[in-house]
Amino acid sequence: MLKSIASAGLLLSIAGWAGNAAADSAEIYAQHCASCHGERRYGGYAPPLIPQALGRKKDADLRKTLLEGRPNTQMAGYSAVLDGAAADAMVAFMREPVPEVRWTPADVAASRVVFPETDPAMPASVDRENLILVVERGTGSVVVLNGDTLREIDRFETGRIHGGPKFDRAIRRVFAVTRDGTVFGYDLVRGGLRTKVKVAANTRNIALSPDGALLAAVNQLPQNLLLLDADLQPLQSLPLPGQPSGVYQVPGQPRFMLTLRDAPLLFFVPYAAQDGKRALQRVELPEPFEDFTFIPGRPEILASSREGKRIHRYDYARGKVLASIETEALPHLFSACFFSQGERRLAALNHIGLPRLSIVDLDTFEVVREIPLAGSGYFVRTHEGTPYLWADTNSEQIQLVDKRTLELAGSLTPEPGKKAMHVEFTKDGGRALVSVWNPKGAVVVYDSSSLKETARLPYAMPIGKYNAWNKTKLLR
Repeated sequence: MLKSIASAGLLLSIAGWAGNAAADSAEIYAQHCASCHGERRYGGYAPPLIPQALGRKKDADLRKTLLEGRPNTQMAGYSAVLDGAAADAMVAFMREPVPEVRWTPADVAASRVVFPETDPAMPASVDRENLILVVERGTGSVVVLNGDTLREIDRFETGRIHGGPKFDRAIRRVFAVTRDGTVFGYDLVRGGLRTKVKVAANTRNIALSPDGALLAAVNQLPQNLLLLDADLQPLQSLPLPGQPSGVYQVPGQPRFMLTLRDAPLLFFVPYAAQDGKRALQRVELPEPFEDFTFIPGRPEILASSREGKRIHRYDYARGKVLASIETEALPHLFSACFFSQGERRLAALNHIGLPRLSIVDLDTFEVVREIPLAGSGYFVRTHEGTPYLWADTNSEQIQLVDKRTLELAGSLTPEPGKKAMHVEFTKDGGRALVSVWNPKGAVVVYDSSSLKETARLPYAMPIGKYNAWNKTKLLR
């Protein structure tokens, strides 16, 4: 909630506020929170902080986050400079009502921009399946990279992308969204931005049908699911009865799936419309699924609940929990990866606030190995073209696990003293790209088997990289 404070003067300033619980919380917010959470508390890089978004969160939990921070995020703890009374005043400020947030389909349509076609930027000879998009947070840009040559083809300005770009199966178009609700459509055949539209005041993520004809944006402000066509024209807005966790395209099926963070409900949304409309198909769950990921080749997901501290193997075809595992910390499920040992299918999971990698057998649904890490990271990634699991650790290290033995096989430090994160692979898996998360950062490229560095591309805070083949043909 509060951004990092660089100077002793600012620390003394906040300490002064902390001694007076009646101090102007709005001033504290404007000076130290607005850059991430938005001037109107509608959210931006970080989530919204208004009653409609806080929902059922307890005051004690909000106070704890304010004072202690939140693991694996940019939200630091401020117990050293804010006392309990000041923290309580800030929580009360976040609870203050704001006028109803409205952003109607008419507002969406009015915000739509169509960019004129320019000379083609995409070489005709490029292998579009091996295109890699690099999200460069430091410049608010997305870079289009040739995955064969590792040369920059194009870049386009977006602001702070959230949730990862979505490619259609033919790799003709890609869409990306910012937390403040702006969706961008980019032409991968010719190159160049084609459309943009503002779909909400705050957006969680987007999903795309394989043919690229239907896009779903799930929004926190207002709470709805907005459906758009390939040209980003709004088709239908579906209100949601709670805070969405995310929406995703169901593999091999003509529908989207979404869950809520604060209610035990799952919804399907069919691609096909009846009389021009689509309806949410509601499914009751045993508890809220805050995060989930699809298990490749099965009509199943791994799902987790922050309150229950359990991982569920859930069959969405039958609407049934097949098995559950107790866990000490909530796993980052959509940051998980899947791999095989012969006929054995396994999943690797990182955890929030726990420096550990869990290896789960997907058939017996048992934890077969717990691997200690140097720190609590976010992503674990692999590919058939590498013998390793690549886990970031919220530190300068990427740790490697041998997929055959499930033993630590070493680590890589792309740049000492700078955080290494988010591994992506080229189409064949032969090269691994690692982000150095720093204003003077880089994407460092390794041979994914020998682990030798083969290239270093300078970027400002490169937060993520997305290979078109991996994101359309493979389920990670």
